[in-house]
Amino acid sequence: MNQTETAKIVIPRLYCPFPTSVSPYVELVASNTFEFLHKYQLLDSPEEERHFARYKMAWMTCRTMPQAGFELLCCIDNLYSWLFVLDEQLDHVTPSTAYIREENYLQQLIDGFSYVLKHKVSPVDNKFFHALADICVRLDALSRPSWQSQFLISVQATFEAAIWEAKNNKNREKHPTVAQYMHMRLFFSAANIGTDINELATGVWLPMYVLQHPDMVHLTALSRRVVCWANDLFSLRKELEHGDEHNLVMMLKYHHNTTLEEAVLMAASIHDDEIREFVSCRAAFPDFGEELNKRIQIYVDGLETMVAGFFYWSITDTPRYNPY
Repeated sequence: MNQTETAKIVIPRLYCPFPTSVSPYVELVASNTFEFLHKYQLLDSPEEERHFARYKMAWMTCRTMPQAGFELLCCIDNLYSWLFVLDEQLDHVTPSTAYIREENYLQQLIDGFSYVLKHKVSPVDNKFFHALADICVRLDALSRPSWQSQFLISVQATFEAAIWEAKNNKNREKHPTVAQYMHMRLFFSAANIGTDINELATGVWLPMYVLQHPDMVHLTALSRRVVCWANDLFSLRKELEHGDEHNLVMMLKYHHNTTLEEAVLMAASIHDDEIREFVSCRAAFPDFGEELNKRIQIYVDGLETMVAGFFYWSITDTPRYNPY
């Protein structure tokens, strides 16, 4: 679709009742990330530098975890920016770089990333591997060993989901089911990594019997889901202009045989319903005793802050989407 056609798409005002704020460190975090990207030569030209600066990634990080300290904010913004640059390379291929979407090449990348995550050094001379090793060393100093183990699993899941997404993008004639897409979207979007970071952002450690309680698992999944559905709606115009139909709206349109306008409304309804479900689930959360309840409140506040941070960054800070 061209810009004239996508300009006609109307995105409803989505429901987000959670407050938002921005860390006072945001400008310093942005400068730190630019230094990090330059150090590892992840931006190849002045044009790419302007492209990256325009999207204000540091504002996303500093909205999703505004209570965090400067060192952690820099580390996480470096990570998110590293993922962004990598994703941009995979999304915008040319005939000469089409090989990077091939499954064998992606698997080699994943094997290299997995090695870095485990050993904190690059197995070969690769700028993305070196940059990830730098991030991992600093994350280890800011986290518990059990969190590091979970982070490794989450990053592995994200990379494996990226292969699944690449396969589906390549085979345009066969669409995943809505259920398949909604499950995998939480991983290739890296929303699972975002919720993992909540422990570091809030500074709250919860015992495994709380983290694995069905209500906490459900709250965590809902926080991931609403971030993804909002992003699919906000990014719809941009993605359709690039011929990318890997989006909840397009899955609903295809499988429910609706118009694009009807599918947009369906996706918005799913988002808003799941926000309300999050609020209801939180209100009915079981009692774990006074001391644990306080920690749980801070932790779940952090999930709300993450949801609101992505939401308001998308509509307030970055020109990447311009949904309204």
